[in-house]
Amino acid sequence: MIIVTAMKWAPPFAAGQVRDHRARWILNEVGWPYEVRLVDAPTMKSAEYCGALQPFGQLPVLQEDGRPPVFESGAIVLDVAMRAGRFIGAEGTPERAAALQWVIAGLNSLEPVLFNVAEVEYFMDDEEVKTARRPVVVRQAKERLSMLEHARAGRDWFVGDGFTVADLMLASILKIADRLSLLDELPALAAWHRSILARPAHVRAEEDQKAEIARHTPADMRYSELAQQEGA
Repeated sequence: MIIVTAMKWAPPFAAGQVRDHRARWILNEVGWPYEVRLVDAPTMKSAEYCGALQPFGQLPVLQEDGRPPVFESGAIVLDVAMRAGRFIGAEGTPERAAALQWVIAGLNSLEPVLFNVAEVEYFMDDEEVKTARRPVVVRQAKERLSMLEHARAGRDWFVGDGFTVADLMLASILKIADRLSLLDELPALAAWHRSILARPAHVRAEEDQKAEIARHTPADMRYSELAQQEGA
């Protein structure tokens, strides 16, 4: 049985975007059954979790009988797709290389730039600092998104003639841009984004994650206990 770790609760702006949805999405696409193990903050930072599953105390982790755990959402997506032989192109083909490059590009060249905007909007309390930083990070994000749309060149898929892990990863990352209204000036990219997220495998992944989060509260994450442990 495959098990995917996920947080019991997340703030409203993150519901549907926490990275375990990527693991759920690819598993849904290939049709592999899985279970979800909900974890709280002390569990993620515990010696057991960090020692055996995720050295940085993050999620998701994919666990499977007879195989070592796999962490990092990008690695999980690629691992599942390659083992299933779907949505990534055959080994040694240009399609495989192109899919890999777009997954890595999304995680390294796109997501951090978008996270800079999210940091300003959701995690900065100093209004003076936010006011000064917001235009800088928004401009950088819009420039990078414009480059992405130019590279897409109006195609339905980023690689080949069908859905691949490239589309999955880029569409997942663009959830941040959509939430922050950064796609408003790129209607074609926004339309492409909506079409990818409409895939049943994604809809199920997002709905399942949101439903689990809705059943819990911040107290279920036991942040106060973690703070006490770290302060001890």
